[in-house]
Amino acid sequence: MINKLIILVFCFLAVCTAHGQETAPNYLMYRYNMNILNPAYAGVNAATEVGFGFRKQSLDFSGASETQYASISMPYKNNIGLGASLINDTQFIRRETSVTLDVSYKLKIDEQTRLYFGMKFGSGVHAIDYSALGVNDPLFSGSQSTFSPKVGLGTYLKGNHYFFSLSIPNVVLSEIQVPKIDSNGSVISQRVQEIFQMYASTGYSFRLSDKLKLNPSVFARFVSNQDLLMDISTVAGFSNKMELGITYRFDRSLIGSVMLKLHKNTSLGYAYESITSEFSAVVSGTHEFVLRFFW
Repeated sequence: MINKLIILVFCFLAVCTAHGQETAPNYLMYRYNMNILNPAYAGVNAATEVGFGFRKQSLDFSGASETQYASISMPYKNNIGLGASLINDTQFIRRETSVTLDVSYKLKIDEQTRLYFGMKFGSGVHAIDYSALGVNDPLFSGSQSTFSPKVGLGTYLKGNHYFFSLSIPNVVLSEIQVPKIDSNGSVISQRVQEIFQMYASTGYSFRLSDKLKLNPSVFARFVSNQDLLMDISTVAGFSNKMELGITYRFDRSLIGSVMLKLHKNTSLGYAYESITSEFSAVVSGTHEFVLRFFW
């Protein structure tokens, strides 16, 4: 009886985890790797940008969410921008690895305004390792993996002091987990399918002096059948050498960040998320590191 109860509990956690992965990880420093969320960002800046990130959630039990990611964005020619990203996200017994390529096209609206359109192409592999449950039951041994294509769309408007971003990272909603069925033919885990999601963000840059800039922004994530996730942020830039940011994630958390310029072509950033919702009882916080290079 105890073993069956343990199995049911782990099944519930696995299903919750899989449903949680129907949306992208909640990056803390997404502004520094924008083409992961929006393919239209590829080639927006004149320089080639390469970024690496690591995000880890601290829980009071094992199975915390952990994400590693890398991205590159570069201008090409004839108003074309190119980009690519690699994301590996793990939580409890579930892992998703995705590889995508970005292509963008630039339209010149006026001397200071550019409008970019982008498409994202790639694939993802979703894997569930049932053997990690440590349950002595043949039904929960081995692993299960599924493949899913990814096609994303995005647009990015950039002015002299402002930007607006709108993207759908994946319009192909695939089944990422098939049901588990016991020897009696009973379904004991749910079928899980990816859910539609859309990102929107906007911001403005105020130059208060030769050495101080203030960049307020708003970020929103829309997900089918889920609450709206909205961030309000302010980032202060000091002499192009350091950026300090504060973000309020509505009804969820408070995020502080710092980005330091180590060299003219290299920057290192860190962010910490402090949970303010009822989940603070089990989630101690989230750490994220970002390393960026420019050419």
